[in-house]
Amino acid sequence: MTVYYPSYYKDFKCIADRCSHSCCIGWEISVDESTMEKYKEIGREDILCHICDGEIKLRADLRCPFLCDDGLCRIISEFGDEYTSVICREHPRFYHKVGDRCEGGIGLSCEEAARIILSSDNYDAFYSVDKNCDPAEETEFNTNEYRNNIYRILKDRSLDFHKRIEKIRAEFSLSDTDLYSDDMKSLIYDMEYLNEDHRGMFNVGLVDDREENCAIYERFFAYLIFRHMSIASSYDNMRAVVGFSLILLSILESGAVRCRLGEEGIIDLARIISEEIEYSEENTASLIFEIECII
Repeated sequence: MTVYYPSYYKDFKCIADRCSHSCCIGWEISVDESTMEKYKEIGREDILCHICDGEIKLRADLRCPFLCDDGLCRIISEFGDEYTSVICREHPRFYHKVGDRCEGGIGLSCEEAARIILSSDNYDAFYSVDKNCDPAEETEFNTNEYRNNIYRILKDRSLDFHKRIEKIRAEFSLSDTDLYSDDMKSLIYDMEYLNEDHRGMFNVGLVDDREENCAIYERFFAYLIFRHMSIASSYDNMRAVVGFSLILLSILESGAVRCRLGEEGIIDLARIISEEIEYSEENTASLIFEIECII
């Protein structure tokens, strides 16, 4: 199968022990049947004892039991990457379909992926690779042309960033009053958070001071459109996902302005927003559902 990737995808490689926010800490880790069979074949009780009902049992400090103190994976060190579960080998990669076209990307919750995504201006350029993968069913509603139009607006540097975002909002008839209401703020505050310290730090609303870091904001918004709008199931659902992307953009911008963040700080805040909201199926679904109800 031919898979199309954003141009920045080829630059990604896990930084392993150099990562400050390891995906081997605090995240549920499932073990697929094929990998489980490999563990049974090698018969290592010190591996099997940490797996229950298809999940790796995290330690009390929420670290994967196979994560060594040096930040490296014991499974990979002893047996090789092919002995890790599919989720471990693929993270932060994801796959989806737009019409009959299969696409792959990397997720912003990974710090190295965030650095690459938010440093690349070529988010609208794709390259193809023949790969054996099994993404979702072909989508009945094809968002490709809508997405391309959003990219064209985002790339129109004759307009300042504020005007580009206004134009996208108008294209999908999305109201500031609906997106940045008190009810929306309450919904975001009441969501489930991985880190309670993040509750209350996500402010929603229009931000005037956009120009200084507009390139990062543009790439952040383009990523959300690629990952989430691409798989919209209908026109109304697509409008809601654009609204969802605008809300997350406003959270990033307001946090950057309020905390006077530099480029590295903004990239880390984008990673946190991704980790807490768009990587949570429940949080993402509840926000998109609420937007779909009010627009």
